Amino acid sequence: MNVKIFPGSDPILLPMSPTIAGAIADYLQLMVPQFYVSSPHNCDNLATESASDRSWHWQCKSSIRLVTTSPYQYVSTIAHRLAAKSSFNFLEICQNFAATGCADPSSALKSDCWYNEAGYIYVRVTVESIERWLNYIHDLPLNLQRNPECRSAASVAIYAHARCCSCLKLAAAEKLAIVTDDWQIVAPEGVGAASPVESRACHENPLGAVVKSQFEHPAEQRLIQVLMRVLDSIYAQSWVGSVGVVSQPQIGQQRSPNWDKLTLDLAQSWLEFYRYCQIFGDVKNHHPRLAIARCQLTAIARRYLQLLLENYLGVSAAIEL
Repeated sequence: MNVKIFPGSDPILLPMSPTIAGAIADYLQLMVPQFYVSSPHNCDNLATESASDRSWHWQCKSSIRLVTTSPYQYVSTIAHRLAAKSSFNFLEICQNFAATGCADPSSALKSDCWYNEAGYIYVRVTVESIERWLNYIHDLPLNLQRNPECRSAASVAIYAHARCCSCLKLAAAEKLAIVTDDWQIVAPEGVGAASPVESRACHENPLGAVVKSQFEHPAEQRLIQVLMRVLDSIYAQSWVGSVGVVSQPQIGQQRSPNWDKLTLDLAQSWLEFYRYCQIFGDVKNHHPRLAIARCQLTAIARRYLQLLLENYLGVSAAIEL
């Protein structure tokens, strides 16, 4: 059984979040109050109710996992967690989600949602929403604590970071895009915004008739998938800290991300992207919007390579070798 929670591609209410997983969890949290999750022995204790709400807020977030075998898809086990605290079984909870789901045309992120007979809730984010999220993290302010751990992945990541910088410098030299002092991308006047979403919607887009997304190449999709995982890992720590209930056993069992592997995966996925996805030459000359979008993807990858190198591996991100 594979039941759609929201038929077609109806939007669901998802506030903008640093991570797509966080936005999905925020939506699931809105659905949680419909279930009776408090202990019967404490149902009249408002303080217990408040602590329970905070705990469930974290558990909604920790129930979300990226499905690495399918682009832009997450799975949640929240129905099982709710079933353990309520009189509903997990399938009844999934059915309740399906019956009370809400749609909001102004939603920042849109997705398809469904569940299976095992009680897993799946969420596939639309291409348009993925591209909007990429624009968001391109400008997202970063203010995270340094956590130096020298690792073997640093050499590959330093090389990839330097190549990203070289690519962006070349884009600026060839007047494909304006590169700011902090390595962000601005489209030159007359070409249009670098936003992949806007370029998809633009009737002047020369690729509009043959592709549904700017990022249709498998190497592009893999790079975006790795970026989703990187952001999930970075902000998962803030989820735990925001709960404030350190006595929860699930929090103590939260495993620290493998920063070494994440950094290596991001570096290798960008190098693969740069190998197979042309930016200059024919693409620049005939499909400048696609070239700019790929420059923007390079700028995003560079940004988070630097963050991982300096904040989590404890090494400097060189801009040239």
